Amino acid sequence: MTRLRVQTVDHAGAREIFPELSKVHAECFPDDVPTDVEEESADAFFDRVTWLHEETEATWFLLREVASTPEDEEIGALIGFACGYKYADSWYGAHLGVIPRKRKRGYGSYLMRISQAHAADLGIRRLQASVEVDPRIRRGRLLRYYIRHGAKLVNTGIGSAGSAAGSVVRIERHFTPEIAQKELARSRDRVLNRRFAVPHLAMIAVAFGVAAKFRVRSS
Repeated sequence: MTRLRVQTVDHAGAREIFPELSKVHAECFPDDVPTDVEEESADAFFDRVTWLHEETEATWFLLREVASTPEDEEIGALIGFACGYKYADSWYGAHLGVIPRKRKRGYGSYLMRISQAHAADLGIRRLQASVEVDPRIRRGRLLRYYIRHGAKLVNTGIGSAGSAAGSVVRIERHFTPEIAQKELARSRDRVLNRRFAVPHLAMIAVAFGVAAKFRVRSS
């Protein structure tokens, strides 16, 4: 039996799985990896990925693939993640990634909808994110991805290191709790349907806990 498991953890829970999280983050964003990534400390990693935000305010949504029975408490392999913050009256999406070999299955959309539903539970009605669009460093597809998911371009920002000036744009999306729950359910159904369509996967279950935060225990 193969199933998905979504964990919602705070900054302390994310630090407990630093080796695994940093490895998967590097696989998702190879262009952002420092040359000495194998020697990067936990402090250096979280300083880098929570740039301009307080690490202690981060919430991480971890998507794991578990090849076990539902009764098995095995954590499973990390295949994707989203990270965000409560920012004024908005939820700021800082990171969204799925490892390359698990893409094109709706997992990124699922993580995005989980983040949105979490924000709705906090009374938030707007999502925001900053997106790099400089084609010289192979960015731009992420903006189109967010727009396909209902986001709108708000204004331009500044360029990041090595990019053209004004290449960072701000996007946002307004939603209601009803929309958040409806879109989460639809995304979850799409993930299930796609996984059932794979011949060698006979039985799949999706376990998720959007509202509750808990620490990940080290194995």
